Amino acid sequence: MKSSLRRPLALALALSLPMGLSGTHDAVAQGTGAAWPTKTIRLVVPFTPGGSQDVLARVLGQKVGDALGQRLLVDNRPGAGGLIAAQESSRANPDGYTLFLSSGAQIAIAPGLRPNLGYDPIRDFVHVIHLVDLPLVLIAHPGLPVSGVKELVAYAKANPGKVSTASTGTGTYTHLTTELMKSITGAPLTHVPYKGAAPALNDLVGRQVETMFTTTASAQPFTSTQRVKALGITAPRRSAMLPEVPTFGEQGVSGLNVSSWIGISVPAKTPQAVVERLAREFARALEAPDVRERLATLGVEIASVSGEPFAKMVREDQARWSRLIKSAGIKVE
Repeated sequence: MKSSLRRPLALALALSLPMGLSGTHDAVAQGTGAAWPTKTIRLVVPFTPGGSQDVLARVLGQKVGDALGQRLLVDNRPGAGGLIAAQESSRANPDGYTLFLSSGAQIAIAPGLRPNLGYDPIRDFVHVIHLVDLPLVLIAHPGLPVSGVKELVAYAKANPGKVSTASTGTGTYTHLTTELMKSITGAPLTHVPYKGAAPALNDLVGRQVETMFTTTASAQPFTSTQRVKALGITAPRRSAMLPEVPTFGEQGVSGLNVSSWIGISVPAKTPQAVVERLAREFARALEAPDVRERLATLGVEIASVSGEPFAKMVREDQARWSRLIKSAGIKVE
C-alpha cells in the first residue's frame, strides 16, 4: 500500500478509537515509549495487610485497575515507619508502573525527624492525589473530671504534671498532635509513648494514662461502650463516625487542625500524561457509591485533591511539622 493511502487509513483508525484509550496515546506522545499501561501496576503500601490503609489501597486499587484495563497489585512493604517503602518507591523507574500509597508520616513528618531519609519527599516524588484524611480525636478516661478541651486545659494547668497523654510512639502523629496542643494552649501534658495504639488504649481504659489522641475509627469502639470519652475532633468539621463530638475550633481552640492524610505519589519524572490519568481514575474511584460506603466504615474523610493544590499542601505540612519538631526538641533513635 502506498504511503499516501496509509495516512488517511491511519487517521480514520485513530478517530475510531474509543474515548477510554485517549489517555494511553497521550502517554505515548509524552515519552513513555509505549502504550500505558500494558502490564501490572504495583501499588507499594507502607503498612501491614488488614489495616485501614491497606483496605483503602485494595478497594481503590480494584476500581482503578479495572478502569485502566490492568491489574493494580498491592505490595505491602511495612517497616521503619514506612521509610522502607518510601525509599523503594522513590528509586523506582518513573514509568507509571510503581505507585506509592503515601502518607503524612513518610512525606511530611519524617524529614524533620531523620536528616538522612534516603529520599527527598519533595524532589523525588510527584504527589498525584490526596485521597483521604483520617481525623484524630482527643479521648480521656471517664474518671477525668473534664468534658471538653478547654476544661482539660484548665484542669491540666491547675494540676501540673498530673495529666498524662499516651501516644503510639515518639514522632508519630499522635505524639506531634499532643505537642502541638501543648504549644497552642500551654497545657502541661506529660507525654507517655507506647508501641502502637492497642497498648496505649488498653492503658487508657485502665487509667494508667489519662488522655490520648487517636483516629476516630480506633476510638469509636471505646467511646460507644463508655470505656473512654471523646473531648474534641482535630479536623475542620465534625467526624461522621463521631458526629456528637465538637471540633477543637468549635470549642474555641484554633490552630489544631490535624489529620493523618493518605495519597498517591509516584517517582519524579513520571510522564505528566500518566500522572494526570492516575489522578482522574483515582478521583473517579472515590466517587463510586460502593467505595464511599466502604470507606465510611474506615472512618476516613474523602479529600480527592490533585495537582498543585495537593503539592502545596504537602509542602506546607512538611514545613509545619519540621518547625514543631525543632521547637519541641523531638528526637527519635
